[in-house]
Amino acid sequence: MTNWPVDAHVHFHFPELVGPTLDAAAANFRAAGRRSEGWLGAILLTQTSGEHVFEFLRTNPAVAGWTLTPAQEPETLIARNGGSSLAVICGRQVRAANGLEVLALGTRELFPDGLPFEEAVEVVRRSGALTVIPWGFGKWLGDRGKLVGRTLELHGPRALFVGDNGNRLGLLGQPAMIRGFEQRGFRVLPGTDPFPFAHNHRRVGGLGFLAEVNPAESAPWRDLRAWLFQRTASPKPYGSASGPVPFVFNQIGIQVYYRFINKRSA
Repeated sequence: MTNWPVDAHVHFHFPELVGPTLDAAAANFRAAGRRSEGWLGAILLTQTSGEHVFEFLRTNPAVAGWTLTPAQEPETLIARNGGSSLAVICGRQVRAANGLEVLALGTRELFPDGLPFEEAVEVVRRSGALTVIPWGFGKWLGDRGKLVGRTLELHGPRALFVGDNGNRLGLLGQPAMIRGFEQRGFRVLPGTDPFPFAHNHRRVGGLGFLAEVNPAESAPWRDLRAWLFQRTASPKPYGSASGPVPFVFNQIGIQVYYRFINKRSA
């Protein structure tokens, strides 16, 4: 059985970043999976409502040295460059009314933003997508943290997963709430969650988990999804979160970025 690296929280953000992101993912997967060529790993996209890069790639299959062809499942593209292959699996990031988020992995279905958090979780879960509640810096504090806890306990560890991501400060280790949920049986799926500026795309593939599965290229999400749901514990993580300087830069940068976007759209 092969350790297959998977980055469980990825954004391309823009079509022009696809090539550099795939290059970075391939390099990071080679290091994590200890193989130089072949079937290197998978990136699980979490597109926001304003991102349509997966859809772009279905009609523009040649990008910066990579060719992307549909697998035999609608949510997956296979990216190839020379002797290397990656699975690119579509998914969504749903923004709830109170700033919390829900990830719908392995789906092309669209979901509305702005729903109450509990309703957003239920809509994603009913769709059949693998449903993840992702940690976010400052988002699991106070009443919102209590709401996350109540929602996870309501559905239970067989229905929902918890997301860890590379935007936390690595020196502090995994947040206590993630550790607590994992101790209560929730499976944790790490991913990089790159921001849309600077060189964040280079982090893709550098944080994730190792799947003990040999997925078929015809349907890698089917095999990966089945393996995840069969597990009773979190898959083995690899990689590290942000260092102090990138952490501070990214937290300031994302605030400036969103203010610029909001001002431009006003």
